[in-house]
Amino acid sequence: MASNKHKAFKVLLWFVAIYHILIGSLGVFAKGTVVAVANNFFNFNLTATDQVLWIINPFATYLLFFGVFMGVAATNPEKYRNLIYAGVGLFAVRVIQRIIFVIDAPEGLIVNADPIRNIIFIAVVASLGSLMFILAKKKLR
Repeated sequence: MASNKHKAFKVLLWFVAIYHILIGSLGVFAKGTVVAVANNFFNFNLTATDQVLWIINPFATYLLFFGVFMGVAATNPEKYRNLIYAGVGLFAVRVIQRIIFVIDAPEGLIVNADPIRNIIFIAVVASLGSLMFILAKKKLR
């Protein structure tokens, strides 16, 4: 059955989709939660200035629509394979960005960053991206 063929892969894609839709939606529609989300999920002490709240709009919109695209890919991984590879590419860039941050972040940012959380972030995002890539290569032949 085609619907059961990619069940675990679809679950992974839906997980990625729902996470990004929720975080993106909070940034777009619930700006008051941005400081709490930044602190609790990203270990980042954000000051919600007018400028910060304004710049969050496009960032949150990208998160929201990345989640939508991953949801679309989850509905039919074979048909939307290119969206999956785009997601893998995004995860790869996020891992590289975080590694660069760990190595060369401005002093004012790095003192507030928990090194363990940075390692966990890198491991989780690298694992998700790798798993998506492996499953796309293996399951979508």
